[in-house]
Amino acid sequence: AGAGISDARHMFSYQQRNSPLRRTVTIDEVGGSALYLLSDLSSGVTGEIHYVDSGYHIVSMPTLDELKQSDGARE
Repeated sequence: AGAGISDARHMFSYQQRNSPLRRTVTIDEVGGSALYLLSDLSSGVTGEIHYVDSGYHIVSMPTLDELKQSDGARE
């Protein structure tokens, strides 16, 4: 899906390097979160955003030029 987004590889690379957990999430982690939300364990959860992103939602995204510069230094 990312192939349809211009310069997506720069965004994915930046996310992996700068997420608090220093990695991207796996399909199993996304699935586990979905199972939790579908189970009775989440019966008291309402109106919440459930992030599954290795903590990336607390980090701001730089401009595209900064992303390319950051990747260029690593390549």
